[in-house]
Amino acid sequence: MKPEASTNPDAAVRILKVASCPSLSGKSTLTYHIGFSIDSQIQFRVHANTGNGFFSKEWISQSSIQLLLDKIPKGKVITSVSLISIFHGKSVNTSGFLLAVLKNEGLVQPLKDKRRSYELLDPKDFIAEVNALLESPVDLNTSNRSTASTPIKKLSPKSKPKKT
Repeated sequence: MKPEASTNPDAAVRILKVASCPSLSGKSTLTYHIGFSIDSQIQFRVHANTGNGFFSKEWISQSSIQLLLDKIPKGKVITSVSLISIFHGKSVNTSGFLLAVLKNEGLVQPLKDKRRSYELLDPKDFIAEVNALLESPVDLNTSNRSTASTPIKKLSPKSKPKKT
């Protein structure tokens, strides 16, 4: 199954976190959102870029990202090209911007000996942060009050993501 960008409208995603990070090139600053959808999926999206590069503002589920990363053979590195298929028909910048977000969230780290290459990290700290945000009343999307009362399903770093 080919992972695809989520079609979740903003109203279906509770925004848990708004943060900024440098792009992989360091030439611009990205603002991104981490959200939680009504179907219990962690979502990512790039929201703004201080540079001139175009990008997609679509929500991308963590499960779509994980399905794609699980297909990378052992010993192969992760690059922005690895994520392009999630954004079929969209700006090629978006995959690099998403990789910058994953790096900023501590989900990947650069390899010391290979330029523009990354490896997966243990997601436990990220999952713990998301769980804490889910237990709080935080909802940074002011037009999205209906999902704040959505039942909370605690996440586990070992749980398998839903297939989309």
